Amino acid sequence: MVLDRVRRVSQGLGALLGHGYLAVFVTRAIYQGPLKGVCVPMMSCFACPAAITACPIGTLQHFITQGQVPWLLIGTLVLVGTLFARMTCGWLCPFGLLQDLLYRIPMPKISLPPRFAYGKYAALVILVVLLPAITKTPWFSQLCPAGTLTAGIPWVLWDPAGAVAGRPSLAGSAGTLFAVKVGILVAFLVLFTAIKRPFCRAACPLGAILSLFSKVSLVRLHVSSSCNGCGQCQKLCPVDHKVWEAPDSGECIRCLACTRCRHVQVGVAGVEPSPVPGPIVTE
Repeated sequence: MVLDRVRRVSQGLGALLGHGYLAVFVTRAIYQGPLKGVCVPMMSCFACPAAITACPIGTLQHFITQGQVPWLLIGTLVLVGTLFARMTCGWLCPFGLLQDLLYRIPMPKISLPPRFAYGKYAALVILVVLLPAITKTPWFSQLCPAGTLTAGIPWVLWDPAGAVAGRPSLAGSAGTLFAVKVGILVAFLVLFTAIKRPFCRAACPLGAILSLFSKVSLVRLHVSSSCNGCGQCQKLCPVDHKVWEAPDSGECIRCLACTRCRHVQVGVAGVEPSPVPGPIVTE
């Protein structure tokens, strides 16, 4: 349970890292400093009024629409992926935190079929790469539920820059695209209460990118030879992953919740951890 509390604190700090410019609520002036050009390895919308940093997926689309290669971004994602795989999904991403919290609502729960995992790769290839390259429009950002929640809705309802400039509210200009964006967000919010992290598992292109490094990352999970496949690690896992079957799977977000079972341990690639005595923890 200590690990869970530490992870919640880390996720809260991740939210502040991406959306912590609280002065905007007083000054109504968005942050335009040097950190706005820094991409953090989580879903953090650049357009949020409180944004301090940039979203890697939004940045990637921007460069693609301009016909350029974002070498610094690519290097950053390769470094993060090689070291930690999808660990930032489990420890930093505020949209992941939202999914974890909403899943706690007492609602009927649904298992997501494994084939839906391919959805995030489709989102990466089609919405992040191909369509932006062809149409010169950042389509994933246009539809992203995280962006709608932290940027689209706040700008339409509040429009801080417009309020300062004396312009009319953007609420009257919200059209069909905005309605579609909100519909997608609402659908995901409902799913969050019934399915473990459906956005991370089936729609997140950043998760798709980082998952490519899971088998070569420095931080790894190890399952002991004495594991009997009881399934407790899957019950503890926020993405419903069968850790005992594939501890280095691209679906694993390295949240380490499964290490509450003594059969699963975290370690470094190439180094077998020592056995840890103790009971298997169940929920």
